Amino acid sequence: MGDGYCPVKPEITIGLPVWNAAPFLEDALRSIFAQTFSDWELIAVDDGSRDGSAAILRRLRDPRVRVIADGEHRGLGARLNQIVAEAAGPFIARMDADDLMHPERLAREHAFLRANAEVDVVGCGVISFDAAEQPISVRQSPAGHAAITAAPLTGFGIVHASVLGRAEWWHKHRYNEQNRGCEDWELWFDSRGQSTFANIPEPLYFYREQQAYSFRGYAGDKLQLAELVWKKRRPGGGLASLTAAAGHIARIGVYAVAQLLGRQGTLIRRRGVPPGEEHRRFFEEGLRRVRSTALPA
Repeated sequence: MGDGYCPVKPEITIGLPVWNAAPFLEDALRSIFAQTFSDWELIAVDDGSRDGSAAILRRLRDPRVRVIADGEHRGLGARLNQIVAEAAGPFIARMDADDLMHPERLAREHAFLRANAEVDVVGCGVISFDAAEQPISVRQSPAGHAAITAAPLTGFGIVHASVLGRAEWWHKHRYNEQNRGCEDWELWFDSRGQSTFANIPEPLYFYREQQAYSFRGYAGDKLQLAELVWKKRRPGGGLASLTAAAGHIARIGVYAVAQLLGRQGTLIRRRGVPPGEEHRRFFEEGLRRVRSTALPA
């Protein structure tokens, strides 16, 4: 139940940070309750929302759900660290409050980590969908650690919100709470030498990407990322860091032009491949199963 605690140790802790996500939050929650893997607890942390998100969370009536709402706005990194500190399960899953996940996501990621003891964190493929709930892009990240971390100055081939990781890894590698915008990049960058990352190919995470984009937020994130890339340069690696930082800044201009022309969706589509008929059916089937799941309220 809301603000409750499940006394039985779960296998997976689902961490759901929430900030002003009311229009999409119930669908995100339905996708959690639709999971075929049911041995989980949900820690939903409201980050000072002003749109009624906390009230939606508190309506849940399930002993696996714990709601934390202190009225403060502390940022994503701080809330994710808080979730890790509170988690009871040996595995911790990420999810954003405006997205959805296919009902098989947790089962397949959990099975992968159980079968691959050397892997610390696993992500999955992503289907991006638009405001009309039509799939517009499919992103299948590289499978192995070497490929995922091949170009760290430009980015990592793993989708932050799609990952399931071992709790001991999360406790060892904390988010920088002062980083608000590219905290995932800094986490992957700092931990990559002491970790093994992987991806499974199935697009089990449904990303409401287009609605989440704003020019101000995108520009701020890219500027911060460019600064971090330069600060974390290695001795003798200044040219590579400078080139990568310049590339991140240049993307701001590209996005600005796309926004002026009303072509933001084009940029999103270019991050993946066009969905085929099989992907469309997979997305529609997953969405149908999520929407047919009632919330325990």
